[in-house]
Amino acid sequence: MYNFIDLHSHALFGVDDGANSKEMSFNMLDLAYSDGIKTICFTPHFKMHHFSDDSEINTYNERILNNYNTLCEYAKDKYPDMRLLIGNEIMFHNDICNSLASQKCKFVGDSKYVLIEFRPETPFFEMKNIISKISRRGFFPIVAHIERYATLIKNFQQVSELRELGALMQVNSQSITRFKFGRTACFIRKALKMSFVDIVCTDAHDDVQITPTLSKSYNLVRKVVGKEHADLIYFINPNKIVNNIRIL
Repeated sequence: MYNFIDLHSHALFGVDDGANSKEMSFNMLDLAYSDGIKTICFTPHFKMHHFSDDSEINTYNERILNNYNTLCEYAKDKYPDMRLLIGNEIMFHNDICNSLASQKCKFVGDSKYVLIEFRPETPFFEMKNIISKISRRGFFPIVAHIERYATLIKNFQQVSELRELGALMQVNSQSITRFKFGRTACFIRKALKMSFVDIVCTDAHDDVQITPTLSKSYNLVRKVVGKEHADLIYFINPNKIVNNIRIL
């Protein structure tokens, strides 16, 4: 049995475009556990432009906590060795460091790692600016699903520059299993071989299409870069993150 750690998941019901019911969340936990995922960090979207004031942010965070507690009770009864954490997938905004410092949005678990999402068309200079700000504040940025950003796919030097600034690179499990050919598949294979992928996560949104599974992609990655490197990005690095150990 595997012991995967999934640090990017939308299995928390009723808070974003992920699980739309308590029952779906339960199903997703069942799927995750059967696939060998023993630790999940729920990362509901945090998009500052969706909130008109702090009271709306507080209401959102209260709902996250209440629904999280419901899933913790479910896991405690059915999977006592499963660990559930809370974070956010944070859409970049210029005031992101203050949002983190004021606890409006959340780190990955109890760490200083920050899961950052960009728009697919975000220019590289904006990415670099935000990553620099986060790193200078002593936080550890993780760039979510790097295979979605046009500027990075076109230029591996830019991926390298973000890593030099302290950013980890995350790839979605289904991007590895779904794209066998084409530009995205080539980008992921090259990124893996260049050791530019630091962690693989599910980015799970439901129990049918974008599911919480990692084993299939892990076995594919082992064929591309070998077991030692696959273990690094599926087990060792995620474990360091949840224990707040600096990787880069």
